Amino acid sequence: MDRKTYITVVILIILPIISILYKLNVAELSLLPVAVDDTVNLQVVISPKENVAISEVSFPIPKQFVQAKVLKANIKTEDFDYRVIKKQYGHLGIWEGEDWNSAIGYYAKIKMLPYENQDPEPEIPLPSKKQLVKEPYYLSLKQFSSEELTLAKNLYEQIHPYDKDNVSSAKQIYYFISEEIINTYKDITLSDTIRLNSGNAYSQALLFSLLCRMRGIQARTVAGFDLNKQSEKDNKNKITFWNEIRFHGKWYFVSTYKSIFASSVTGYLPLWKSVEEKRSLGEDPATFRYTAYITKSNVNRYNFKEYSEEIASSNSFLRYYSLYSLPTPLQNLFRLVILIPIGALVLSVARNMIGIPTFGIFTPILLAMFFYETNLWFGIGFFLLMIVLGFFERYALDKFYLLAVPRLSILLTITVLTLILFSIINEEISIFNQMSVTLFPIVITTIFVERFSIMIIEEGVIHTMVTLLGTLIIALISYMIFFFGSLQILFFTHPELLLIVIAIQILLGLYKGYRVSELFRFKEIFKS
Repeated sequence: MDRKTYITVVILIILPIISILYKLNVAELSLLPVAVDDTVNLQVVISPKENVAISEVSFPIPKQFVQAKVLKANIKTEDFDYRVIKKQYGHLGIWEGEDWNSAIGYYAKIKMLPYENQDPEPEIPLPSKKQLVKEPYYLSLKQFSSEELTLAKNLYEQIHPYDKDNVSSAKQIYYFISEEIINTYKDITLSDTIRLNSGNAYSQALLFSLLCRMRGIQARTVAGFDLNKQSEKDNKNKITFWNEIRFHGKWYFVSTYKSIFASSVTGYLPLWKSVEEKRSLGEDPATFRYTAYITKSNVNRYNFKEYSEEIASSNSFLRYYSLYSLPTPLQNLFRLVILIPIGALVLSVARNMIGIPTFGIFTPILLAMFFYETNLWFGIGFFLLMIVLGFFERYALDKFYLLAVPRLSILLTITVLTLILFSIINEEISIFNQMSVTLFPIVITTIFVERFSIMIIEEGVIHTMVTLLGTLIIALISYMIFFFGSLQILFFTHPELLLIVIAIQILLGLYKGYRVSELFRFKEIFKS
C-alpha cells in the first residue's frame, strides 16, 4: 500500500472518530438514543390447593393505568364462568366453577411507563375540617377497623405532623415508618405492625396510607409487581405493595419499605390501586396459589423523539444538519438506505476474499431490500417461482425469435400477473403474514430472470445454480443486517461512520491474494 493510499485510509478513519468525540464532549449529545425496553409479557397461573373445595377465585387483572398500557390480553377460563368487576382503581377477575383440577389464569402484553412525578412543591394545609368531608375517596378511613384506627391515632400523636404543609407532613410520616419500622418478610397485620414496630411491604404501605389520610393527605396503597426484584432464574414474581400520594393534582410514588419518596422510578407494574378497599389480593394460603411470570418482550425500539429534542436544544450546528432534523418519512427511509453500504461491504468480502459468485454486483443487496419490504418467505417463494416461470418463458418465446425489448416486456407482464395472483391467494388463505407489496418484486425479478435465463444458455445449468445459491446467501446475510436495529441506529445517528466503510472498501480493493474458493479449487497444485 503506497503512502497516498495509507494517508487516505487513515483520514477516512480519523474523521468519524473526531466527529463523534465532538458530539459527545462539545455538543454534549448522547452517543445513541435511549433504548426503549418497556414492554413485558405477564402470565399468571392460578391453581387450587390440594384437597380444598372451592367454587370461586378472584385475582386482579391488568387495567389501563398511566404506568401500564395493556397492548394485548387473553384470559384462560376453560369450563369456568368468568366475569370482571371494573373499578377506577383496578379490575378484578372472578372465576367460578366446580371442577378445579386444572389451572386458570391470564396473559397480557403490557407497555410499562415510569412514575415520572417527583419532588412536589410545598402544599398549603386545608383551612377547615369541613372541606375534608368533601374530599375524594382516598381520604376515607372507613376501610380501616376500629382497632387499627385507635392504634394509628396513638402513633399519629407520637409523630406529631402538625403545623406543617402537607408535603412536609407526608415526609415526616414517611421518615418515621422507613426508619422506625423494621422490615420483615413475614406475614403480619397492620395492627401488629403498629404494636411491634415491624412490618412487611404490605403492612407498611397500609400504615403510610392510614397516617396520611388522618393528616388530610390523599394516599392509597397499590398492589402490583416490582420487576427490579424479579427472579432472573425463572422470571417468577410476587405481588408487592407501595403507595401513591397526591399533591397538586399529581400522584407521586412512595415506598417506605424500599426508602423511596416522591422519586421517578421504573419497573413497577400496578394492578390494584386501593388495597384498603380489598385486602385479600394475591395468594390465599388456605385455598389457592398463584404463580406470576414476567418476561421482557423482544421489542427493539429507541426513543427517537427524545434524541431529536436533545439535538434541537443543543447549541451546536448539528441541530441543522442531523438526520434527526428531517421529516419522519425521510428518517424512516434513510434508516434502511444507510445500511446499503454495509450490505455492499459484505458483498465485497464475499466476492473478493471468499469467492462466492453472484448475479451482478448489487443484485443481492436489491434482493435483500425486496425481502425486507415484503416478507422473507414470500420474497423467497415469489423469487424462486419467477425463476421457474422465466426459465420456461425463455424457451417458449425462443420459437418466435423476438427482439430483446418485447421479450423483456412480456416477462414484466408475467411478473405483474404472478404478483397479483400471489396477493389474491394470500388475502384468502393468509399464507404469508404481514406481507406488503412494493415495486421491488416487479423491477428486481424481471431483470434477474432475464439474466438467469441467459446465463443458463451461455454457462450451463450447474454454474448458474451455484451463482443463484451464492446470490441468495449474500441476500439473506444483507437481509439480517437490515434487521440489526442497533447497527441501523448507530449509522443513522452517526452517518459519518460510512467513511470508515469506504476505508475498508479501499483496503479490500487493494487485496490481490487468493480467494478462499481458489484454495479449494487449486488444492492439487498447492500440494505439488
